Amino acid sequence: MRNKFLVIGVFITIVSILITMNVIFHDNLLRELAASYNNQQVFVAKGISNSIETDVEKEFVKIKLLAEILSYYSAEEIGGNDLIFADLFRQEFEAGSDVTIFDHRGNIIVSTKPPEDCTLLITRGDLLQSSQAKVFHDLQYIHALSPIRGEGGEPKGWVLINLPISEIARNHLTPFKTTDRGYAWLMDGHGNLLYHPNAPEMVANNLYNARNECFDCHTSFDLARKVLEGEPVESGRYIAPTNEDKILAFSRFKLGNESWIVCVSSPYTDVVAAAQNSMRTYSWLVVAIFSTFFLGASIFAYLIRKSMLIEREANEAVLIENRKLDTIVGAIGAGLVLLDQKHEIIWANDTIRQWSGEEVAGKSCAAICPVCPPPEEENSRIRHDLCKGLFGKKNHTYQLTSAPVKNAGGETIGILKLIQDVSEIKTMEEKIAQTERLSALGRVAAGVAHEIGNPLTSISSFVQILKERATDDFGRENFDRIEHNIQRITKILRQMSRFSRIPQMEIKEHNINDIINSCIEIVKFDKKLKTVTTRVELAEDLPTVLVDDGNMVQVFINLILNAADALHDKGGTVTIRTRQDHDRVVAQVIDSGPGIPEELQNHIFDPFFTTKEKGTGLGLSISHGIVSKFGGELRVESREGQGSVFSIILPVNPQGANHG
Repeated sequence: MRNKFLVIGVFITIVSILITMNVIFHDNLLRELAASYNNQQVFVAKGISNSIETDVEKEFVKIKLLAEILSYYSAEEIGGNDLIFADLFRQEFEAGSDVTIFDHRGNIIVSTKPPEDCTLLITRGDLLQSSQAKVFHDLQYIHALSPIRGEGGEPKGWVLINLPISEIARNHLTPFKTTDRGYAWLMDGHGNLLYHPNAPEMVANNLYNARNECFDCHTSFDLARKVLEGEPVESGRYIAPTNEDKILAFSRFKLGNESWIVCVSSPYTDVVAAAQNSMRTYSWLVVAIFSTFFLGASIFAYLIRKSMLIEREANEAVLIENRKLDTIVGAIGAGLVLLDQKHEIIWANDTIRQWSGEEVAGKSCAAICPVCPPPEEENSRIRHDLCKGLFGKKNHTYQLTSAPVKNAGGETIGILKLIQDVSEIKTMEEKIAQTERLSALGRVAAGVAHEIGNPLTSISSFVQILKERATDDFGRENFDRIEHNIQRITKILRQMSRFSRIPQMEIKEHNINDIINSCIEIVKFDKKLKTVTTRVELAEDLPTVLVDDGNMVQVFINLILNAADALHDKGGTVTIRTRQDHDRVVAQVIDSGPGIPEELQNHIFDPFFTTKEKGTGLGLSISHGIVSKFGGELRVESREGQGSVFSIILPVNPQGANHG
């Protein structure tokens, strides 16, 4: 019961707040509407004033142009063609306008109205004293006067046009008058009323001396007086004697040297009344809508209350299963990708995003796996592929398992890919295979060295005896060749014998830089290095490593001489560099030679594999075995045409972390 009262109280509070907001909104709306309506009326007033100013200016320009044309004619020529000129004036100037041409004494030459009506220059003789064109007005007409200049520039006559103010008002102010309550009127800068559509009898009255009849429509003229006195007022509101709320907008414009004012008056009561009616309607509408909403919401809440409990239990079960699935997917340490039928990625787990370094959803499968098989090969069955170089990791190997995802009808609607980084497994397999090959080779080498060594010693002895007994050059030359090859076989057997035995090692704490400096002292006079530039870049303060220095000297000499051989006496650079990489010390031998083809890089540490004409293929294999015995690695990185980098990676001495 308490909850029901709470709901009803909340409902009443919300409705009250909405009604209050509606009242505030309505007040703001009225203020904004008043401002907008004011701006609209000001815009109308400015439009009317601009239109009047433009029309008068146009007639003034015509008069000045006519005066310039008439300057080429004498008074007699103009008077002799008075009918032609009068007809031309009626065609070119506004209807109701009168045009008169005077000579320099003020005598009429041509006129579109009877001469007895042309009294302006008689009453205003001062107009002929000025030599400039001008615009002026009285209470009935706007006059434009322009001189006709002679050859010396002095006026030899005048052109006068009279524009009736009533015609101008009918053209520009009358179209605005839509009802008796909305109209526009005109006055000059002295407060004289020049036009009023609803009270033409008031024309010529002055605002400062208003007659009693004027107050039938206005309670006061204070707003208009402020405009006349130059205050920056464009609009205002006033209450008429009929209690009607009106908007009054003003626009001032120039005619000659005097100001005229267009006043636009329009009722505001209708707009306010419509807004008030809309507020009442809106308030009742809000109450009705919220009452209906409250009733409907109560029914809806009653209907869904039971289903919410069931849905909550179902959601909790789904959430638990999703958490289980997320835990499983995150724990496998592999990438999962779901593709649609177009081979575009719909979903990927966090591992894929970490490997690729970006969000891959929406991209093509080729963005992460450019070597993946085409979709048609993956749609029918589960398949397994090995790929290298995915995600920008060229030395990593990935196993791809692709399984089609089918709908209830058995149609393939997508592909699920499991991507596993098996680089460490492949490396381990290669190391095991290498160890097995070396072990087998050691056993074979021991037997071969023993079985071939003794007979070879006998053959060598007999060759020495036969060589001493040879009497001709041909025999001695062939015995020399046989002896040379026997020595070569003996060297190979000696290396095989050394390869088959585990040498006695004295593993101690050493600084790798000291071992490299010893090697450089040994090989610097070797003929293979005569055409080679050797650079030594050894990092300072390297931690010590646990190695046998004699065996490591053998490894470095082998790598340095191999690097020199790779340059083929063509010159180049061999760089020996050391650095620390976390808990490991890295020593590199870098050459600028032709590089090693990619297809051969997996075999260069195999026994008896060589690309040299006179090589035995055991040097790198023995070096690999020595480095492995110290818990290190011997790696190669090479690109054809860019040289090779052999890296010896040794663990830091854990008990001698201090720099050696």
